[in-house]
Amino acid sequence: MRATAVRGALALLLGLTVPAVRAHAEEPQVGTADYLASIRPSGDLQELLDETVDALEAADPKLRQADVRIALLDMSRGEPPGLAQRRGESPIYPASVVKFVYLMAAYAWQEAGRLRIEGEFDAQLTRMIHDSSNPATGEVVARLTRTEAGPELPPAEYRLFRARRLAVDEWLETLGISDLHCVNPTYDGDGDLSGRDRQFLSDPSVPGAPPKRRGEFANRNAMTAAGTARLLALLATDRALSAESSEIVRRRMRRDPVEQPHLAHRIAGGAKRLPDLEVYSKSGTWGPDYADAGIVRHIPSGRQLVLVVFTEAHPAYRGDFIAELTYRLAARLLVPTAAATGTVGAGTPEAGAPQPDLVPDAH
Repeated sequence: MRATAVRGALALLLGLTVPAVRAHAEEPQVGTADYLASIRPSGDLQELLDETVDALEAADPKLRQADVRIALLDMSRGEPPGLAQRRGESPIYPASVVKFVYLMAAYAWQEAGRLRIEGEFDAQLTRMIHDSSNPATGEVVARLTRTEAGPELPPAEYRLFRARRLAVDEWLETLGISDLHCVNPTYDGDGDLSGRDRQFLSDPSVPGAPPKRRGEFANRNAMTAAGTARLLALLATDRALSAESSEIVRRRMRRDPVEQPHLAHRIAGGAKRLPDLEVYSKSGTWGPDYADAGIVRHIPSGRQLVLVVFTEAHPAYRGDFIAELTYRLAARLLVPTAAATGTVGAGTPEAGAPQPDLVPDAH
């Protein structure tokens, strides 16, 4: 949670940029706060998640060595949705999963009249999501926050830069989500950090960052699996954005492993093993991190679930866990005929076994 005093100080620093954010905050989508408050843990769903994860871990020694955080929202039975999680409230570096948050924010900014999605900016959004381009993400974040790369800034100018970089976090808080820290672009790590990027990444005073470990920046992006799932639920139910914008965002996030083979081991790959499912997701891979977050929808019935999985391991885990977990959960919750025929757990030649990644470090 971010302190009220910090928000007040940021408001003063943002100056003319604050009214635009607050104008959007004063007119949230109807039902957003009540909907999030209605989400409750489900004992049956938790049992299903625990049994499924335990079985997959038993079959995959490398997975047992990974730090795994999971959140599952079952939206297949109407509202309110049920929640199950494993370390779902613990923040972790999200790698490229954060890019879908910036995509949603772009459409929120457009609805608030702060920008237009057209021309090169529209192309940058496509490169950010479909290609997971880090340079494109940098351009998108610069546009959303009215900041730009450059040399280190003197104190007064840095304070304004720092305040503006928190614009997406401030928007998330208007939705009732305070456990996502989305303040930085993603970087390729080949010298693309500018002086002010390092200045901001090294700033330990910015609220919301994950605990710093040796060799890491103090102010990295951080997301919890549960908070990510809640934001995706708002997207799935047209609450964070208008129905029109929500549909466009979901379409831009649609994933098919036939078109992108490296997604065979992610949510889209697991869903592809079952009939009539469509996935809207964003995956992330960076060093020890292997993650995916998305909405899985059964097209004929409209039943949905949200699944978020973050894994962190040394050496890095690149197995089939996310796809197999998706397959088993979707078979039980969205496509009951699969469970009834006894095919659950047989989605791959060796269900739960680790598989080689087709595209190393594909974000």
